[in-house]
Amino acid sequence: MLFSLALLSSAVGQAQWNFAGYFPDSTFAKKATGVHGIAVDPDGKIWVQWFGRTDSLPDPNSVPPGLFYGTLAIYVFNANGSQASFSPLKVLQGAGINDTLWTAPAARAVSNRGLRADISGNIIASIFDRIYRINYQTGAAMDKVVAGAGNSITSVGVDTLGEIFVQTVVGGFPIRIYAPNFSLLGNVVDTSVGFCRTSEVSKDGNDFYSTGYTNHCILRYHSDFGTFGPYVVGPNDTLFKGFDCESMGWNPTRTRLWASAGSGNDRPNRYPGATTNYTVNTWYAWDPISNTFTDSLGWSWYNTDSLNTRPRGIAFSPDGNTAYVGCFGAGSYPSLEKFTRGPQSVKPDPNGIPNGFALSQNYPNPFNPSTEINFTITRAGLTTLVVYDMLGREVATLVSENLTAGAYKTTFDATRHSSGTYMYTLTSGGNRISKKMMLVK
Repeated sequence: MLFSLALLSSAVGQAQWNFAGYFPDSTFAKKATGVHGIAVDPDGKIWVQWFGRTDSLPDPNSVPPGLFYGTLAIYVFNANGSQASFSPLKVLQGAGINDTLWTAPAARAVSNRGLRADISGNIIASIFDRIYRINYQTGAAMDKVVAGAGNSITSVGVDTLGEIFVQTVVGGFPIRIYAPNFSLLGNVVDTSVGFCRTSEVSKDGNDFYSTGYTNHCILRYHSDFGTFGPYVVGPNDTLFKGFDCESMGWNPTRTRLWASAGSGNDRPNRYPGATTNYTVNTWYAWDPISNTFTDSLGWSWYNTDSLNTRPRGIAFSPDGNTAYVGCFGAGSYPSLEKFTRGPQSVKPDPNGIPNGFALSQNYPNPFNPSTEINFTITRAGLTTLVVYDMLGREVATLVSENLTAGAYKTTFDATRHSSGTYMYTLTSGGNRISKKMMLVK
């Protein structure tokens, strides 16, 4: 089912995101346990980690001979969906490193934890308590450090100096900073807070974003002097209130920070004292200059609405016009999806008369296969218009943009949807209104 979107920065105009299919295809994307890391390199290759052991290698010590053991793997795809010549990576070799990504049955569980491209485009892979740098052109290992001291780590943040910020999944441990050569520079803080799956850092290294989703927000640790510190959380540094964030990443120009709001398992909108209306399995783009959301992108469901489908990866093509998103917890359905930018989805209604916050009945109704929806808003701000089925599952995001006050119209194309009754909900400026419509094929 299609989720579409959103508003670009003023420099490039408005557009929406269109679901472009499962990547590289629906069969391959059904890897057990789902995605837990995505990165895109300068050549446009898409690097993907599935969380658990998806592959195998011969066990040289097996009794009887000929047995295999399960391995982790990093897959690398060209933009057309074919695999790079060195994919999949089950063994990381180079620069004195020769590490097989496997877990013996009696050993402590080791899992993939996240991917990030560094300033040169090389890939920083988080695997259990280690980070590796991998040459994006050859797949060769370049550096390695044990960063979590026996504790699982999240996907890292990398600033434009090449400094690497590493947080553990479980709170209570240091958030460490490593130099580009993987030597330890120091800590952001000695004790992290909350259960965390991802993190990011501003390009100048002054702001570290900790996404402990049990905090129901994102904490910004700020230092006026970058990695020289000290980093503190100030009175205005509790951001994204209502987010249970598990994946985060910058757009290619590092002007928008994308973060997932929550999942059906860890739902958004639970920050104490804050009234919010964020949507499950949706990534929102935040402008740190204006402190506003300017864009969003929603997961496209595949025949099921699993509460264990959790957003765990987002990355963009070098030109920013293609987004790759992944979810953890999948296995019987695809866990990696592709979206591309399309034409603007909502237009001002020249015949509309602004009359407060209002949502008109769609026309025609009943309809087949498309219908027009008109609405008006009285204040500028992030506005969403979302379609749900009668089980409460989202089937389309028609509008998710910063709009000025006025009258608007948009179209719901239900070509891919089955007959039935649907709800559509308009949200803007803390107001919400819903109506029903009927699709008859």
